[in-house]
Amino acid sequence: MFPSSGIRKLARSEEMFAETHNFVGLAAHVRGSVDVDALAEAFDALLAAHPVLNGHLEQSPDGRWEIILDDLMHEGLDVVQLHGDDEPPPLLFDQTAALSHLRLTDRDGQIQLTLYIHHSLADGHHQFSLVEELFSTYTDLVTTGRTSPPKVHSAPVSLEVVLADRNVEKRPRSGLERLLAAMFAYELPPSRRAPSESNPVLPQRVPMAYCKLSEADTENIVAFCRAHKLGLNSLLSAAVLMAEWQLRATPNIPVPYVYPVDLRYLLSPPVSATECTNPVGIATYLAEIEHGTDVIDLARDINDTFKKDIAEGVIQQSFLHFSPQYVGNPPGLPDVVMFTDNGIVPPMRMPPGMELSASHGELYFAVSSGIEIYTSKIFAGRLMIEYHSHGPEPEKSVNTIDTILRGIAARQAGAGVR
Repeated sequence: MFPSSGIRKLARSEEMFAETHNFVGLAAHVRGSVDVDALAEAFDALLAAHPVLNGHLEQSPDGRWEIILDDLMHEGLDVVQLHGDDEPPPLLFDQTAALSHLRLTDRDGQIQLTLYIHHSLADGHHQFSLVEELFSTYTDLVTTGRTSPPKVHSAPVSLEVVLADRNVEKRPRSGLERLLAAMFAYELPPSRRAPSESNPVLPQRVPMAYCKLSEADTENIVAFCRAHKLGLNSLLSAAVLMAEWQLRATPNIPVPYVYPVDLRYLLSPPVSATECTNPVGIATYLAEIEHGTDVIDLARDINDTFKKDIAEGVIQQSFLHFSPQYVGNPPGLPDVVMFTDNGIVPPMRMPPGMELSASHGELYFAVSSGIEIYTSKIFAGRLMIEYHSHGPEPEKSVNTIDTILRGIAARQAGAGVR
C-alpha cells in the first residue's frame, strides 16, 4: 500500500468534468530534433512543480469526486514511433488512475508533443501556461544542462473560491433566461445530440475537422474587425452561427449560443494563469437570423450583448447558477452552439534548431450523447477553426464557415482597394 492524501473535493463547477471523464489534449507540432531524455526530465520537473498533475480522482459514497495524491510515480513521458499511416496505440484515460499524460509521437520524423490534462484541473489558458513551462524547462536543460529547482505550486483553487475571495455573489439573472424564448416554441427536427444506447467505458476522442485561412485572409479578417469596431470573438461567433443557421435549413428557428469567457482579467484582483482550475463565466446569445442578415449586424449585437452582460455582472457569476453540460441538449430547445475563441497563440521558448510549427486541440469524453464544440485560434498569423463533433458531416460545417470567413476577408480587401 502507498500512503495517499485527499487534496480537496471537486467544486460544483468542476464536477461536470468528472461526470463526463473529460480530458483535453493540447498538441504542439515541432520542427527539429528532440532530446527525449531532456524532455522526460522537463516533464518530471513540471510534475514536481505542480504535484496535483500526478494525482487522480476518487469518488466518495456520497457521489462527490475528490483529488487524491499518493506516493506512486507518474508513468512519465510516453514515446511512440510511427511509420506511414500507422495508427498510434490508444491512450487509456482513467481519471481514477491519472489526471495528466504526456505523449511524444514521431511519425517518420514529424514530431508531435501532446499534453493531456483532466478538465477539472485546468482550462485552455491554464493548460497552455503549463505547456510553456514544460518547453522553457526543456530549453534550459538542452542549452545549459541544468534548470532551476522548481517552485512548488499548491493545487489550483476552484472558480467558486476565486469568486468568493473577490466578493462576486449570485445575482438574480443567470444568462440562460435569454434562451428560454426558444424553448418549446418550435417544431424541432431531431437533435444531433441524441444519446446512444450506452456510455463508453473509457473516454473516447471526439472526431475533429478544421479549416485554416491564409495569412492574407487572416490579416483582412482582423482589419475588418478593426474597421467596424468589432471584437474578433464576436465576428467569429457570427460566422459560426450563420453557418449553423444555413446548414440547419430551419430558417424560422433561432440558434441558441453559449460560450465561455475567461474571467482572469475581468476580476479584481486578476487571476493568474494557473491559480484556478477553470476561471470562466458563461455567456449566452439567441441568434435570430434571416435571409439578408449581415454578419456585421449580427457580430455587433453579440458584442453589445456581451458588454452589457459583463457590465451588469451576469457573466462573472453565471456558474453560481448552473453547470453547463457539453453533452445532450435541453428538451424543447434547438441544438445549442458552443464556441471557444482561444485567441493568438504566442511564441514558445525553444532551443536553437527547434520550432513550433502547428498546434491543435483534442477532446476526450466518456458519454453517450454527441459532442459538438467549435474552437478557434490564430497561430503563425493564420486563423484556424476546429470543430470537434460526433455529427455525420463535420467537414460541411467547417467548409461553410471557411466560405463565410473568406467572403468577409474579400469584402475587406475590396474595401482596401477602393
